[in-house]
Amino acid sequence: MNYLNQSESAMRRAQRDRELMELYCETYDQLRERRVKNLRKTALSIALACGTPRYHVGFDRAYIVVPQMLRGDSKLTFKNPVNKLMWQEITLKVKRFVDEGKMSIAQSITIVLEMCRASHFFLTPDHAWRIIKKELSKTNCRRPYGRA
Repeated sequence: MNYLNQSESAMRRAQRDRELMELYCETYDQLRERRVKNLRKTALSIALACGTPRYHVGFDRAYIVVPQMLRGDSKLTFKNPVNKLMWQEITLKVKRFVDEGKMSIAQSITIVLEMCRASHFFLTPDHAWRIIKKELSKTNCRRPYGRA
């Protein structure tokens, strides 16, 4: 991976983190007004389930992973089951575009990454909470960010 791709990756992660943070804060505020119990945990689970505007992966990585998944490559393994679910969702959408639209895999990947909505944030609750704590500590936010 060259320097440009690392930078692109970092930008995508930062964008994902901002989107998660905004959704969490909005949800937290709405739940606080309703006096919901287990406020932080509930806000986190709702934020994770609400989805994101897009997949936060680069074309280069998708062009490596998706064709391998379409072929059913047994060498392809994922350390994190959440990442596997994300790649399965992306691959399914790409396959639909290829089958229905008679497009190339590259064109289909571009459409999925730029125009399709992800079903949810593909993060574990622990990882999402670490992101939120980090983002809250950066801002001068009065929301508590202790243990969820």
